[in-house]
Amino acid sequence: MELQKLYFSAPTPDAPYYFVKAALTGAPDVELEVAEVRVNGVRSRDFSVANDGAKAVPAVWRAGAAQRHLYLRLDWQKGDEFDIELDLKAPGAAAPETLCARFVADGEHGYWNKAWKYYASHVLKETSGRARVQEPVHLVLGLYMDRLTDPEAELRVVEIDPATGAAAEVRSQVYSSSSWDKWQNINCQPTTTVQIAFLADVPANTSKVFLIFYGNPGAQKPNYPTDLKLSGEGYGLSIENAYYTVNLHKESGSIDEILPKSRPGLVYCHHLETNGALQWNPGIYAPPKTWMHASDWVYPANFKVIAGPIFVMVKRFDPIVDYEEVECSITYTFYSGNPGVTVESNIDVTRDLDVVALRNGSVVLNKETTGDFVWQDVDHTVKNVHITDLPRHPVKGMVFDARTPWFAFYNRTEGNALGVLNLEFGGVRREGGLIEAEPYYYLHWGPWFYVSRPIIYTFTSNNPQRVMHMTAGTSFFEKYQLYPFEVGRGEAEYDDFTPLADAWALAAEPLSKTAAKFDTDTRVPDEWVPPILVSHFEELVD
Repeated sequence: MELQKLYFSAPTPDAPYYFVKAALTGAPDVELEVAEVRVNGVRSRDFSVANDGAKAVPAVWRAGAAQRHLYLRLDWQKGDEFDIELDLKAPGAAAPETLCARFVADGEHGYWNKAWKYYASHVLKETSGRARVQEPVHLVLGLYMDRLTDPEAELRVVEIDPATGAAAEVRSQVYSSSSWDKWQNINCQPTTTVQIAFLADVPANTSKVFLIFYGNPGAQKPNYPTDLKLSGEGYGLSIENAYYTVNLHKESGSIDEILPKSRPGLVYCHHLETNGALQWNPGIYAPPKTWMHASDWVYPANFKVIAGPIFVMVKRFDPIVDYEEVECSITYTFYSGNPGVTVESNIDVTRDLDVVALRNGSVVLNKETTGDFVWQDVDHTVKNVHITDLPRHPVKGMVFDARTPWFAFYNRTEGNALGVLNLEFGGVRREGGLIEAEPYYYLHWGPWFYVSRPIIYTFTSNNPQRVMHMTAGTSFFEKYQLYPFEVGRGEAEYDDFTPLADAWALAAEPLSKTAAKFDTDTRVPDEWVPPILVSHFEELVD
């Protein structure tokens, strides 16, 4: 019998690593277990076998299969030679039979760069039927600590063209790393945890392999081009990309102004009430204390900026001013080449509190740049109104379902718009029953226009004196995007909000990610290692 080389391959979505595919020919029509594989004298555990196209676990070539194939992970480049040995064991045989073969790599798209010794594989899959262009992707990797020296210098992200197998480095950003080295035994090994982000292009309804290379102590930190610019001092930062400039408030760090590049001279802002920020919430009102918001922070103690070629992230967290019972955090993320500004927030009620208002999801504008409002209702129809045709403050202008995918302030005459993509909202109550939240957004206008998501909100009801209980241990999470864009000019029936609807569809169903796939390190035991348990439990016995 013979092991016949079929081809050397670059990583594919089905086999996301460099490999050789070989066929077993001339073998007796009996079951054959692949007991061990060696490459150039070194044992390899990164292989699989297939019978008539179906991979077999355990690795057994079965009798009666018309085709018996081997997929063997090999970090090959064209011209590399490999001596391959397979120990094959038939039923009843006293000892395995060794099958030897010598393969020369003849493919055109081999290992990206041998200066990098290791890589992890991820497959990104597009599932919504929409092409992804420069979509942000965040990954967390756990790497054996002795395999890398400096994550920021060493890590490289490489995409594999699914049609040709060609490899191309893509821009990336390592933004966090930490190492654990408490002990070394069969259960645990020193590990470095790394967070990395990059921008991915994946055509509609396809999958693409991305490799994260590491293990090159001589690598220099890359200097990738970017349209992101970070300027300013302290809390009053300015973040700019190809689509916008966003100015943060100099005292609170809240979003104060959005200047779309498509409309030179146009500024989305508020600049009227409290400190005049565009993004106020989370906010709370529990009389006799005054109504306060995260935008009322003055130099919050917990303030952090992460900046690189892929994104700029601004993080703030503190108790809301005068409300030590309520802690909140707000994270802004600004991506290279992306028109959306991501806003994430947490509200954590640490002590019982009785409130008239607890709100989130705010956008507050002055009346100079917009005057119309549009939303996609939960019945999938698009509806719009001229804001000042609605009831005026102190009465709510209107309410709409909190599950609406998107909404926007816009100017029907000029065609400029500031949209909101409603992506996530949820909560948990650790004691005292289920979570509660109002089921609507509301639109309000007076000297300003604003929209907000109420969680508890009796203030503008017909019984506004009610004070409602919020139980300690209750938390809320919200995620949305601010999205400046352009619409058609004219009457309502001519307005086109497709850009906002498309943006929501992309953000609401991001690329699907597989778990990282690594080569099997020699320190990994052959047998399953049981966890450290309080008492003995035999997991392998039915």
